[in-house]
Amino acid sequence: MNEYLPTKTNLMNLQSSIKLSKQGQSLLEHKKLILMNQKQEYEEKAKKIREQINNFFKEAYMQLREASMDMGIDNIRKVVDFFPIEDDIDIKYKTIMGVEIPSIVWNQKVDNKNINYNFYSTTISLDKTVMKFNELKEYLFNLAELENTLRRLEIAIRKVQTRSNALQNIIIPEQEKIAKTIQNALEEKEREDFSRLKVIKKNK
Repeated sequence: MNEYLPTKTNLMNLQSSIKLSKQGQSLLEHKKLILMNQKQEYEEKAKKIREQINNFFKEAYMQLREASMDMGIDNIRKVVDFFPIEDDIDIKYKTIMGVEIPSIVWNQKVDNKNINYNFYSTTISLDKTVMKFNELKEYLFNLAELENTLRRLEIAIRKVQTRSNALQNIIIPEQEKIAKTIQNALEEKEREDFSRLKVIKKNK
């Protein structure tokens, strides 16, 4: 290829490419470090929310058990049929170092508006159960958001690491090898030209 011919122009171009490749590899390592720090922060948040969810599950099921003792599990099943399918959710995105991070927006509030059944035919224990599970739902949305974010960050980190390794272990060494070959060829040509000049001067 013409760009590999032993010329000073090709050598200078290749040295410039090597410099850019090293800068690119350094930037990729910097990006990886930022993404890893972000991932660690999200992991800590996810760990706390998992602990909170475990506590909420215990409280919610204790409340459900109390409601089932008051009303009977069959009556509770009938009430559940009045609950609508959850569809009031939006997904928005923000970007961290080129990685799209999802954000779940639940447009409902945890209040009496979410209770869609007849208060006169139920008990207060059921009301508390519904409120508790609604609170739990918010935590589950947050956990889903964090786990999705962690997966996306992990994929991004692997991609950055792959590109960085390719530059460091394949592309840059290959460029440096070619540059060394061109430089050696130019030096050899200079020695040949110098020897030729000496012979010409001696013959004169």
